[in-house]
Amino acid sequence: MPTIQEIKSDYGEQQIRLINECFELAASAQMAESELSASTMNELGGDDVLRIRAVEGAKWAESDRQRIKTKYLELDLELRAAVDIRLEQIELALSPKDVSFTDLAAAAEASPETLKATMDMALDGGDEDSALLAFQAGRQRDLDDVVAHAVTVNEAWGDLYGELMDAANDPELDPGDRFEMFAAKSPSRYDLFNKPNAINRAGMMKNG
Repeated sequence: MPTIQEIKSDYGEQQIRLINECFELAASAQMAESELSASTMNELGGDDVLRIRAVEGAKWAESDRQRIKTKYLELDLELRAAVDIRLEQIELALSPKDVSFTDLAAAAEASPETLKATMDMALDGGDEDSALLAFQAGRQRDLDDVVAHAVTVNEAWGDLYGELMDAANDPELDPGDRFEMFAAKSPSRYDLFNKPNAINRAGMMKNG
């Protein structure tokens, strides 16, 4: 299973590609095929054709931007689901497998120094469950020194705990608001009409 950082990186790259597509909307809209026939274009004349093509292009761009945004939001949901699955795996890996209620109660009352000492002795003796219980108690009780000790004495725990911290640093911005913040706006018909030399010569040719 990829790490949380790898999951975020993969989905982030996909979302960046979608954001970049929005900056190509104006160029793509100018190349969109027209619904006007070649004969209609000839009857209307240049300026009228360009105005209609600008309207068509703007509608196409708006629709395509919505398609891009929908895909962006879908990727965000997939990202959250993938991160949740990975979090479950991490919590399972960092949880003791076979401990009694008495053990849990003792860990809940133990001092930070006792938890660290217990962790060290348990690891030295090959009793990972007892060591994990001490680590778990430190996390649940927000004992920073116990947590810091745990991630120092066991590199694998440190890597897994680092993933938990990475997941906790998720941006609070709504994904839809994030998209709108970074994605280019859909070009208007005025934007497209003001580029008469670029507006869909290809679209006109397709209908010729």
